[in-house]
Amino acid sequence: MIKSWILPVAVALGLSACVSTNTTFPEPLRDDTTYNWRVVDVQASVPRTLSTTDRNGQMPNVDLIWTEEGAGDVYAQIESIMEDTLVQAATHFQSSIKGNRAVILRTEQTQFHSLTQKARSNIGGIHNVDFILTVVDANTGEILAGPAAIEADVKAFGGSQANDSIARGETMRGRIIDRVSVVIASYLGIAGNQAITNGRVVQIGR
Repeated sequence: MIKSWILPVAVALGLSACVSTNTTFPEPLRDDTTYNWRVVDVQASVPRTLSTTDRNGQMPNVDLIWTEEGAGDVYAQIESIMEDTLVQAATHFQSSIKGNRAVILRTEQTQFHSLTQKARSNIGGIHNVDFILTVVDANTGEILAGPAAIEADVKAFGGSQANDSIARGETMRGRIIDRVSVVIASYLGIAGNQAITNGRVVQIGR
């Protein structure tokens, strides 16, 4: 006879797997490279060639998943998230230093795979946020940094953890912006004592 405790375990294992929360980016920029920069614009691009779906599966095999803001243009929604992320990253530049070189921060998305409602309702997983970051001179268009391939995964809550985060007023959007902006600032060499290093954390998730 199958023991009664085996079924819940089997169901949980069927929904979960070992996954990695990855943080990867090239060698951080030096202070003497960025100290004179002043961010005057941010530009986020999500190519319309990236795939997405409305299917509420556990882990659809597509490039883009974003459901928190409901039905709409997923590409535009993600562009808005990434622009807000770049703005927040730029706040790490020291306000006391008025840079003379106007720069633009640009991202081009390669993946933004958040959670479906089904995944969020049970075990959670990982927000996979991958993109190419480039810094250009706002006046000449000269590339000053990058293109830099960045992985900035964010742990994604599920089940009771997700409900608790909602009760605290935390959104998936806010958690993604907070984490990814510091990863960007770390690559730019301006994160200070908040700097994040390259690394991988293996855990149970989608």
